[in-house]
Amino acid sequence: MAEETKKYLYYKRNVPYTVIVRYSERDKQGFALNNGNPTVAVPVDRIREFKTANKKFIMDGIIMETEEPNIDWITPNALTEEDMDELLKSYLKLKSTLAEMDSAPIVNKLLERAKEQNKSGKTIGIIQARLEELSEDDEVIIERNEMRGVV
Repeated sequence: MAEETKKYLYYKRNVPYTVIVRYSERDKQGFALNNGNPTVAVPVDRIREFKTANKKFIMDGIIMETEEPNIDWITPNALTEEDMDELLKSYLKLKSTLAEMDSAPIVNKLLERAKEQNKSGKTIGIIQARLEELSEDDEVIIERNEMRGVV
């Protein structure tokens, strides 16, 4: 027999601060709604318990029902090798895409791919420049004496 898919209702915070919601009145831990996790999924068969436990938040408009959040993110960092090859064919498209990229490992992979294909110095130069910009942000050097016994 095929398993029946579970149905969920989604609630989001409607205020700019962290809100702790509970799944039921017996829930001692709860779930924090914040910038990182602005929504919570509640199984339809437990919605009565959820609403009872969070009645004040719902009545005051602190949390509200919402649509299912979209989990299909579009990011310029998600490049396959074929995408990289296409990108390296057009200097202008490469330049505009590099400006949006914020993942140093992916830019480094793109640089290696450009070197493998013997691309022009101009192309390699803009990739290296972007990689240096991203590396400056991530550059945190920890000295041995700062490790406090952790080796």
